Amino acid sequence: MTFKVSSITTKLLLLFMLVGLASVAVVGIYSFYAAREAIIKRTMDQLISVRAVKKQQIEYFFAEKSRNLEFLARSNDMKLLAGEQSSLGEIARKAVPAKKAAGGESSLPVKNKDRLALANARGNMRFYQGSYGFSNLIIISGEAENPGIFSLKDSSFTAFTPPEYRKYVQIIESVQNSDSIVIVDLFRRSAADNLPVCLLGKGIRDAHGSLLGAVVLEVSSAEINRIMLQNNSRIGLGQSGEAYLAGPDLMMRSESRFIPHSVLSVKVNSMSAKKAALDETGAIVTPDYRNITVFSAYEPLNIPGLKWIILAEIDYAESLIPVDRIRNDILLVSLIISLFILAIARLISKMITQPIISLKNAALKTGQGEFDSRVDIKSSDEIGALAGTFNTMIDRIREERERRLSAMYDGQEMERQRVSRELHDGLGQKLVGAKLQMENCDGQDFNCLQKTFGEIKNVFGSLIEDTRQISNDLMPPALNELGLENALENLCKTLGRQSNLEIEFYSHGLDLPPDNKTTVYLYRIAQEALNNAIRHSSANDISMQLIENKDNLILILEDNGRGFETEQSEPGGGNGLYNMRERARILGGTLSVESGPGTGTTIRVKIPKNK
Repeated sequence: MTFKVSSITTKLLLLFMLVGLASVAVVGIYSFYAAREAIIKRTMDQLISVRAVKKQQIEYFFAEKSRNLEFLARSNDMKLLAGEQSSLGEIARKAVPAKKAAGGESSLPVKNKDRLALANARGNMRFYQGSYGFSNLIIISGEAENPGIFSLKDSSFTAFTPPEYRKYVQIIESVQNSDSIVIVDLFRRSAADNLPVCLLGKGIRDAHGSLLGAVVLEVSSAEINRIMLQNNSRIGLGQSGEAYLAGPDLMMRSESRFIPHSVLSVKVNSMSAKKAALDETGAIVTPDYRNITVFSAYEPLNIPGLKWIILAEIDYAESLIPVDRIRNDILLVSLIISLFILAIARLISKMITQPIISLKNAALKTGQGEFDSRVDIKSSDEIGALAGTFNTMIDRIREERERRLSAMYDGQEMERQRVSRELHDGLGQKLVGAKLQMENCDGQDFNCLQKTFGEIKNVFGSLIEDTRQISNDLMPPALNELGLENALENLCKTLGRQSNLEIEFYSHGLDLPPDNKTTVYLYRIAQEALNNAIRHSSANDISMQLIENKDNLILILEDNGRGFETEQSEPGGGNGLYNMRERARILGGTLSVESGPGTGTTIRVKIPKNK
């Protein structure tokens, strides 16, 4: 196919492609962004769900620890170990160093009865520790200034307070006047401690409400990490997602998935962490503590005594991997659809334009004078109707052309016949008569010759007049010499004299003479109209008007003859009206006929002055 922008096939092809590709582009872009928004919403919803589940788990974990602590604080074993009985109180006051006895029990200077009670109490506490999974259980007895600290994990009881136990001393200070559970945020017991712990403490009181000591549960960061660092890919966080905790100082309270030993050493300085620290809840896109853009869902935790926040995050790039796949799929599908549209557009363009091209070729041939061209289109649509109309038009043009040629040849033939009659009946007969007169005289008869010469002289004068009349009929010299107005006036007088009719002529408003073509055509129209009126109308009153106004030159011919039906053929069966209309049309004007049986005839010709 020759690619021409001016070709209707190419234009249709481009139009179909433009519409098709625009539709594909709109659908593709909408689908891409709709899928992108859906995936972003799904990711946010998933993070919110993970955040809610982790929040529930970690809050339940601390709530369960608090319930265990409440139970332990009310148990008699704890009261005994804290020094409710005088023997344990004395031990706490004396604060002698303890030594581990055989079998793991502490060696204390107490009575055997007290020793047995203490042994039973410790045994029960170990049972509780194993049953509830406590990482360590600590009992603090005595006053805050000189407490005794018993660690079930180390099986030790001491009456002094080394530096690493200063957080435990804070608990006994806090429960002096409070019966609530005291929570101490994660801390390292020493500089070399890689496993920070969180403390939950509860005051131990006797039946009279006096403070005997405090029971403390150690919650190591390992227990928190077991909750927060579950298999993230299985809970919808993929390869880069994680859920973690941070404190009010924005330091991490649970282990990072990507940075080892990050608890209390990595600061979460992201926008989501700052918002959560201000008790806000939500989900945003923001750089995380690694300065990597993530989807982040944040919320403060509801744990009394701890102002922790929880964040669930996943890398932005990983979340949008499905979007990239969707984009590639959309591009591939769009390419396939575009090729399909191209093929369909080409087929449809051919179907539409092939008949039009056939019409164009037939029209070009018609314009070159080949009136036998026809369009063979059998479809029943608008193009088929157009082809039928075109064929009908060609037939009519051919008929009209034949009619025009016939009218032209007939006119020429009629003019020749008229001139022939004029020459034969007028000039010819007079020349024959002159010849016969000359032959009747003997060359020796001077009187006859003189008489015949005079008669022949008169014949030649008549011949000259007849020749002048024939010449005037062919092209009146008055048109060029006197103009259209005078030529029409002379025509009316001449034809009126020849037909014994009074033909009136009236002119008005003529300023400048029209051009030569208009002058000749209007004269011929007037000549034809007058001849028709004289020959066929049987009128006894004929008038002609030539009027010029601002825009038009108007010629009006009226008679009071018998008239005729304008829808029927013109009077006499000739081509007079047709020839007059054609001349008016060539001048850019119109010719109208108003007539009817017995009403006379009015012919009005209107020619634009700017033609």
